[in-house]
Amino acid sequence: MARELARALAEGLSAAGVRKIFGMPGGGPNLDMIGAAAELGIDFVLAHGETAACIMAASYGRLTGTPGVAVVTRGPGLTSAGNGLAQATLDRFPLVLISDAVSRATADRTAHQRLDQVAAAAPLTKWSGTLGTADPAAVVTAAARLALHAPAGAVHLAFDPTVPGDAPPPLPRPAVRDDGALVRARELITAARRPVVVVGLDAARHAADVRTALADLDCPVLVTYEAKGTVPESWPTYAGLYTGAAIERPLLEQADLILGLGLDPVEPMPGPWSYRAPVLLVHGHPVETAYFGAALLVTGAYADLLPDLLAGARPDWPSGAGAEIRTADLARLAWPSDRLTPHDVVRTTRDVLGAVPLTVDAGAHMLVAMPFWETDEPGSVLISNGLATMGFSLPAAIAAALASPGRRVACFVGDGGLGMVLAELETLARLDLDVTVVVFNDATLTLIKLKQGEAQGGAGAVGYRPVDFAGVASSMGVPATAVDDVAGLRRALSSPGTGPRLVDARIDPSAYRHVIRTIRG
Repeated sequence: MARELARALAEGLSAAGVRKIFGMPGGGPNLDMIGAAAELGIDFVLAHGETAACIMAASYGRLTGTPGVAVVTRGPGLTSAGNGLAQATLDRFPLVLISDAVSRATADRTAHQRLDQVAAAAPLTKWSGTLGTADPAAVVTAAARLALHAPAGAVHLAFDPTVPGDAPPPLPRPAVRDDGALVRARELITAARRPVVVVGLDAARHAADVRTALADLDCPVLVTYEAKGTVPESWPTYAGLYTGAAIERPLLEQADLILGLGLDPVEPMPGPWSYRAPVLLVHGHPVETAYFGAALLVTGAYADLLPDLLAGARPDWPSGAGAEIRTADLARLAWPSDRLTPHDVVRTTRDVLGAVPLTVDAGAHMLVAMPFWETDEPGSVLISNGLATMGFSLPAAIAAALASPGRRVACFVGDGGLGMVLAELETLARLDLDVTVVVFNDATLTLIKLKQGEAQGGAGAVGYRPVDFAGVASSMGVPATAVDDVAGLRRALSSPGTGPRLVDARIDPSAYRHVIRTIRG
């Protein structure tokens, strides 16, 4: 029965456009699933851990516009995937996770690895259910549609050929047009003279429509981390990043309207909303608004809403105000040092590699990487912002390289984040992917250290022994170099050829305290 269900599973995935699955098989019917998928031309990518496999799958789905798919075993396989499920759901990446399970037919006598996996995954997903014998191909296709439907996220299917199984819920109906809200939105935009636009992750999926609408709107535009590149950073209106913190506060305090396009409340830093300007949120689907105070929400297709709403816009900001604000903010973030700084690493990597796709891990280095890495390409920077999980960027870089064969990918990661997924360097070497991993190595959980106070564990709570990541990478088949100055970094990044490589950048972390105070206050 397992093989028949595995075949139906593969047929459903194929019908949903899936051409690659990721995972770590166990002792159940995982290999039947992988074999059935291979017969239909769906490749399998073996990872070293379930969370890493989920991040690879979800990132691959995000970049290709298809449902990312991961396969894991029962018990520890499913529980180890938990962080990957949460990453997909809170970062709005599409993921279908398939786990095998102790079958209901044997559950009364099988306690080994028996968990209520459907219930365990439910809080981390858009929906969690059982894949059984009742029209399984259609169930898989529906699960894939649900994972992709905005806001994208994770869906879990527990594989059990002894029961009929569950059907995913229907997709939410489109929001009913609110003509009154549209009238009020037009009035707000027409009255505004100092509007500020904030572009968020939902609008990033519609970058062409957003760019067309904003091309002639001469007012400052901020973007969230996950929307980086949606608005070209070479535009004179581009004013930098919105994080819900201090650095953008002077600009937003000047605004007489804050116009959020696709702005998801999962993105900003937690904290109070202190701005007096009215807030208008334009979104592709209903979204929570409480974070933004008494916001007015208008939902619908960006291609339809934005030309209508912005037709009456008459901002009177000084021309080029956005670029001036961004230039001033970058100057405020600068930090002089005779040693290799995080700023040096970001700027040198961007200069040598060019505008390549980039993945960024959580940690102090992201506070430098995100403002100083310049891109005009939508979707070219991947970061975990809603969950803000460490261990994201290396699996995501593997996915990015698979999604864009022939393009080099840059991966920024701290020593703490790389330590969590170190084994995936072997995956990188095995697949021979053109990924340059740059490690910001200061042997410390720096972002946490900067928040540490008295009687909070001291150095032992946030510090590691120095690790030779170049040596570790070399032993796993990834050519690697350790550097401690800009000249060495430039030589390492400029070495000819393609394929995986790692640069172990021994950085001076003294800049981080200044950077976090400037950005977050």
